[in-house]
Amino acid sequence: MKLTREGKRFLLATALIAVAAFNTGNNLIYLILSLMFSFIASSYGILKMNLSGLLLEVLVSGPVFAGEPARAELLIYNRKKIPAYSLNLSAADVAAKIYCSHVPSRGAVKEEMTLVFNKRGLYGYRNFFIQSGFPFILFQKSIAVEVSGNVLVYPQLLDIDGLIDDITAREDHGEKAVRNSGDDVSALREYQYGDDRRDIHWKASARWSSLIVKEYAGHLSRRVTIIMDNGMPRQAEQHFEKAVAVAASLTNHYIGRGYLVRLLSCRKVVPFGSGQGHLFSILDILALMCEEECGDDSLMFSRGEGFSVTVLRSPHSTPALQAGAGGMVVYADTV
Repeated sequence: MKLTREGKRFLLATALIAVAAFNTGNNLIYLILSLMFSFIASSYGILKMNLSGLLLEVLVSGPVFAGEPARAELLIYNRKKIPAYSLNLSAADVAAKIYCSHVPSRGAVKEEMTLVFNKRGLYGYRNFFIQSGFPFILFQKSIAVEVSGNVLVYPQLLDIDGLIDDITAREDHGEKAVRNSGDDVSALREYQYGDDRRDIHWKASARWSSLIVKEYAGHLSRRVTIIMDNGMPRQAEQHFEKAVAVAASLTNHYIGRGYLVRLLSCRKVVPFGSGQGHLFSILDILALMCEEECGDDSLMFSRGEGFSVTVLRSPHSTPALQAGAGGMVVYADTV
C-alpha cells in the first residue's frame, strides 16, 4: 500500500491542523483533527476490505497464436457480503489494463480483455494484479491474485505467399490423379510409419509376413509430408523458432486447400489427415516442439509419400544433405 498524491496532501494538511491544535488548545480544532484522523483510518480499512475475497478466472474461446492478439474473458468473483468498487486489473500478457467499476456482493462480473503472447509454448496465466484506491484515493493498494489454468500458444503463422509460389511449381511431382471415388480400395502397399493402423489388411499381412495397408482411391488425390528438422545442431544455430513457424504456416496452407498432410520430426509423427481437427493436432506438436538428439534412424528421414517439404534452419543445418529427395527444402533463415 502506498500514499497517493492526494493522500500526501491530506497528511500534510492533517499535520498543519495538529500543530495549530497543540498551539491554540482550541477544542474545535481538536475536533477537526480527530475527524481527519478517522478519515485516514477509515480510508485504510475500507480499501483493505475492498480488495479482499476476490477470485479471478480466465476463459479463452479460440486458438491463441504467438504474436497475435487473442480475445479472452476475465471473470471477477466477489465472495464478500459487501460489493467491491473501482478495480484496475493487469497482468504480464494482458495488452491493456482492465477497469471494473463494481462487483456485486456474492456475485461475479465478466470483462473482455486481449492477451498477447510473444512466443509459442504452454503458459500459465501467472498472477493478475488488482489495484484500487477506493474510497477516498488517499491510499493505493495492489494485490496479486493467482489464476489457475494454462493456455497453449501455437507458433506464429507467417505470410508465405511467395514461398508457396515456389513450392507450387514443383508440387506436381507429389500429386496423383483420382481414378475412383468413395472408399474403394485401389491398391495394397507395405505399411509405413505414420499410417493409420485401421487401414491394415490383416489377411494380406499374414500372407506376406509383414504389415500391408489398404490404399483408398478417395485418399490418393494429394498428399504432402512436412518434415521438420528439430535435431540438436552440432554447432550453435539460430532460426529454430522461425523454422517451427514456417512448418506451422505450411501445414495451415495445405490443410486449408484440402490436402492430406503428415508431419515428420525427429521423434514424433502425425499421420496423414485433413480438416481443422487434424490441423490443430499438428499445431499441438509444433507448439511444444524442442530440439532433440536424433539418430540415423530418425523419423524425419523416412521416405515421404507424395510431395514432401523439408523445413531446415539454414543451408548449414546437419541434415541438409539428406533432405530434399522427392520434394523441396525450405530454409527458415531466408523466409
